Amino acid sequence: MRKSAVALCGVAAIGAVALVLVPATVPETSEGDTGLVSVVVNGGRTVELGPGETRTFPVEVTATDRSGIRTVDPIGLWGPNYATLKVGPMSCVPVDATGTVSRCTGEATVEATSRVLFDDQAGTWFVDLRIQANDGDRYVSKSAGGFSLKRAALLDEASCPATASDGEKIRLNGRLQRAMWDEHGYIPQQGTAVYLQFRDVGSNTWSTLTAVRTDHEGRFSIQLEASRSGTYQWYAPGDKWTGSATSAELPITVGPRQ
Repeated sequence: MRKSAVALCGVAAIGAVALVLVPATVPETSEGDTGLVSVVVNGGRTVELGPGETRTFPVEVTATDRSGIRTVDPIGLWGPNYATLKVGPMSCVPVDATGTVSRCTGEATVEATSRVLFDDQAGTWFVDLRIQANDGDRYVSKSAGGFSLKRAALLDEASCPATASDGEKIRLNGRLQRAMWDEHGYIPQQGTAVYLQFRDVGSNTWSTLTAVRTDHEGRFSIQLEASRSGTYQWYAPGDKWTGSATSAELPITVGPRQ
């Protein structure tokens, strides 16, 4: 971060004001032919964290320089509202015959119970790093790559009759909650769209039938006519701050009307 200070000093003897400039701290910049090829966090997947969970996930940096890559150090992760995470020591291994390209790997750990992670810090995070080459060149970036760290969602209390007659009215229910890192528990996720999906017997494909919205307790319900045997499930796609969730599968056998 660039920092500077300006001091105004009054010179009483001559009644003038002198301006004294304190040298600024200049941020480190990239130098030479060192280049970033890619940054991959958690294999490219979202990191979802429940209210009492601890997750350790990989951080992978691929870089290039004519002299070869010596190390990636320092490296850290930062997110909304001044959130930061440390990445452990990176191990670099050349991935080509010339030794100009190396893949460096390390791990980061995030804890929902550590009191250093809060609900408003979910969302898009970035990688802050310095890549150092064998010849002294370097590549520096505070946002070398991005990834998502989200509050886990829970879709429970899903229910559906196990059997029904063709044309019979049936009711399906469920509840959607999301992790609350601040209080180490789950809270209802209200006003959120949840999708009812169906899969025919013998099929591997889910089709979306309709959508409902959760109430203030995170609960939802729908009534429909049973028409064929298969399996229902509820699905919530999540958003920028909350992960997706899928309910338990709800099989139903539909027989002839009695």
